Amino acid sequence: MRLKRRLVTLTITGILASTLSISPAFADGIPNYPGSAALQTGAENSAVKKMQAALIELGYDIPVSNGKYGPATTRAVSKFYFENGDIDDGTSVGPLGWNEIFIALDEQRAVNKSEKEYEEATKEEVVAQLNPEQVATVIPEEQRGKQPARGASSKTLPYKMPVAGQISAVYNQKGRRWAGRRHDGIDIRAPRGTVIKAVVEGKVTFAGWQKAYGRLIILEHADGTTSWYAHMSKRVAKKGDVLMPGDTIGLVGASGHTTGSHLHFETHNANGEKTNPVTWLQSRVWKVEPATDPAAETPVTESATN
Repeated sequence: MRLKRRLVTLTITGILASTLSISPAFADGIPNYPGSAALQTGAENSAVKKMQAALIELGYDIPVSNGKYGPATTRAVSKFYFENGDIDDGTSVGPLGWNEIFIALDEQRAVNKSEKEYEEATKEEVVAQLNPEQVATVIPEEQRGKQPARGASSKTLPYKMPVAGQISAVYNQKGRRWAGRRHDGIDIRAPRGTVIKAVVEGKVTFAGWQKAYGRLIILEHADGTTSWYAHMSKRVAKKGDVLMPGDTIGLVGASGHTTGSHLHFETHNANGEKTNPVTWLQSRVWKVEPATDPAAETPVTESATN
């Protein structure tokens, strides 16, 4: 069951927390499990109140955090278990369920935090959708297709990236850990749970698990090209969804063949051949005012902010 698998996550988190600085969401750690007697229908205590507050923050329908384990709390706990792949009547909470609730709360706070950071990072940007003719006039020749420096922040690049983080590997980089000894995309290192956003409109044609890619979502765009988002901890978009710039694709993770939490971003042309993601991004989400048509006073394309 998923709750049992997540106990491993809890154990690893505890080990890491003892050696690394922890995020504000985990600043107080997961509260100690108070015992089964304290978490049963009819109980009234501070532990129930703390659990209710967590469930309310997660969006479950409990009118108030009053410490009374009544019908509303029972329904909320039962729904939480059901949504996490377990069948339970909600009349009690064991140690695994307790830990799962507060892990989910931490993840939700991480999502909210990264959502806010993403919005702040893009608030002042003017992102242009460019056509090939404009690429030639807007993007400096020496920058066309040039890979970003490893270690650079994705926020500092002159084109939009799907996630805020640090560049850890670039396209065509040599390395034994990649098939063909070359890297097929760009890796952006970011904490687990960081939000991955669509930067170009597209339809989800694949949302599932694919070998080394782990949890993967593929978007197909109007020109037949596709963009791939791999190693996610959670897929938010579903097959068939049409995503607009700024819509959430999923959350950064370390699923599949990977040594750490990051987004692997990859692009393919209309024939399914892997292409340079930088060139793909530059021609679509360059952070400049759109080039203008000399014969007109208005921009050829509409600028948009994400």
